[in-house]
Amino acid sequence: MDSRQLRTTALGFLLAGVVLAVLGWLVGVDEVVAILRQADNRGVGLVGLLICGWVAAWGFGIRDVLRALDTPTSSVTGILLSAGAGFANNVTPFGHAGGEPLTGLLIVDRTSAPYERGIAAMATVDTVNVFPSVGFGLVGLGWIAVDSSLSHQLTIVAVAAVVATVVGSLLGVAGWRRRSGLAARLAAGLSHIARPIGSVMPRLTPPSRAKLTARIEGFVADLELIAGSRRTLTVVFGYSAVGWLCQIAALWAAFEAIGAPISFAAALVVVPIGSVAAALPLPGGAGGIEGLLVGLLVATPLSTLPAASVVAGVVLFRGVAFWLPTATGGIVFAESAVRQRRQRDS
Repeated sequence: MDSRQLRTTALGFLLAGVVLAVLGWLVGVDEVVAILRQADNRGVGLVGLLICGWVAAWGFGIRDVLRALDTPTSSVTGILLSAGAGFANNVTPFGHAGGEPLTGLLIVDRTSAPYERGIAAMATVDTVNVFPSVGFGLVGLGWIAVDSSLSHQLTIVAVAAVVATVVGSLLGVAGWRRRSGLAARLAAGLSHIARPIGSVMPRLTPPSRAKLTARIEGFVADLELIAGSRRTLTVVFGYSAVGWLCQIAALWAAFEAIGAPISFAAALVVVPIGSVAAALPLPGGAGGIEGLLVGLLVATPLSTLPAASVVAGVVLFRGVAFWLPTATGGIVFAESAVRQRRQRDS
């Protein structure tokens, strides 16, 4: 990352720290820390195992998408790419939108895929990941409705989830049908942006419009290839669902570990909704996801726990879910950077 990206990331972490500090101040930091200190070690270990399961499941999905694009990829490489994606998403603002360009570079380094193919693979995985999350959220809401009665707040959440899914799907279908025209306009727009960069930075030769068009067409062709493989999409959907279940179970296990259990239905609802905050201009949604999870569990009938217990459970879950892939993926990126430097020097 350049200095500007580093400043943006640092500012994002600062904002995330402010959000977390406000949460701690509202409920009492000392009380939250005391609850976390009493957490069952085996329960914390289970949270870690489930988060590892999430990273591995989504890594298998990346592996299968790359294989469908004629890029042989091992299971280990798929898991490393998944961890690397977690790192990239967690150190750049706007979640996947900020992290996928970096993940595309990692795919180029770890496989024989061109850059646009790596981006196409990650775009496919990210798109598929949306549908199981919505499904689990609606299952959780239905479970709560059958078990008791949906509150006014949760009814609004259910309606909003359905509307967002329908609108997003319609926009996606419309964009896909017009993909050729959109690709041409994107190439034209990028060429207009790249031209002045070459005049300001003489050492940097911007790609021609023809080259940009060829690469974007390659990206679209890869998407078309994956879209035509129902088997690949089905398998990736399955791995995505397993990954979401691991995250949901990890949140449930975190509250079990601190001795303040929540229902599994509540976890089914809040984890998918909480992930929406990853799109905020915060590294990996840090601060925003925690705030949304706490708000859902405190302000709705999803739990009757004291606020301090809710914050402690969310902090335990997010601490593992954020830092485990970030640390592992950081090592993957660092190893790739060192290897590339040695190759240049040799």
